[in-house]
Amino acid sequence: MPEPNRSGSFFLRKDETMRTLLEIFQDTKETLCRYDYYIHTQKRIFHLTNSEIKIPHLMGMQYLGKPNQFTGDFGAYAIKKQRITMESVEKLVRKYYKTEEKQRRMLEMIHRKLDNLGELGEMFSSYSKLYLYEKGKNKESEFQSDYLLVHETGKKILHLGLVRSERGKGIYHCNSFMTTYQNDRDRDSFFRDLPYRYEITRIVRENKDTKHKEVIYQSVEAERREQAGIEKMLAAAGIRADGKLIKSILRLNKKFGIYHTADMLNDSEALLGKCTDKREESLVSDFLALWEEKRNGI
Repeated sequence: MPEPNRSGSFFLRKDETMRTLLEIFQDTKETLCRYDYYIHTQKRIFHLTNSEIKIPHLMGMQYLGKPNQFTGDFGAYAIKKQRITMESVEKLVRKYYKTEEKQRRMLEMIHRKLDNLGELGEMFSSYSKLYLYEKGKNKESEFQSDYLLVHETGKKILHLGLVRSERGKGIYHCNSFMTTYQNDRDRDSFFRDLPYRYEITRIVRENKDTKHKEVIYQSVEAERREQAGIEKMLAAAGIRADGKLIKSILRLNKKFGIYHTADMLNDSEALLGKCTDKREESLVSDFLALWEEKRNGI
């Protein structure tokens, strides 16, 4: 983790990696607000949707000024208009927290959030296993979320808190973001006492504007089950399955975020109608050529 400069400042560093609050806000908005995410476990699907007013809290702005002064609508406004900057973050912490130790701890906590929010996109599409922890009735937990999405990446452990929305059953928002490091004494403190852990099998990302869906994460076990299902489907349709065809169907399923049945695969017009760019058209066209060969027994 980056260290403070010689003056003890985390936010007055002038290195090339330092991003502005506005840049962090916009990047996080691109990941969390442009898309909805459907997080699949073996028993449930969690619909994760967010608006920009959730982002200041994820950035740690709730620790600045008066209680929740820079969260919600005003927090988003203040960041976009640059009424609050990296420099003012440090000034506010030093103004509202009197002891040096408290200031250091608060700055480090905010710094960990800001430095790692950019990894949310990788978190959703990770190649490593993803887990969802349920808070349940554990009142001793340190976080105020219903579920916690946990991703270990190298030396870091990223934690994204999900809270139930009032909009409907199965809908969630992000309400917290924390980072710990493998060498922290309490690196697993946020989830080690939680009663339930679920392995995430799949994450589908949906563009809010175009409604285009794509599988961006799938566990090894889930992919094996899907492959077995494809083999059974092809056998029932009287089509000889081989590795090339199965991989082609798997790619279609991931790209469009759904499981394609034999009837859907036979509908070339509908498949091509899903395409939004030339890469998708090429993917579908390659599949259709292979599909036609297999149906003809070639």
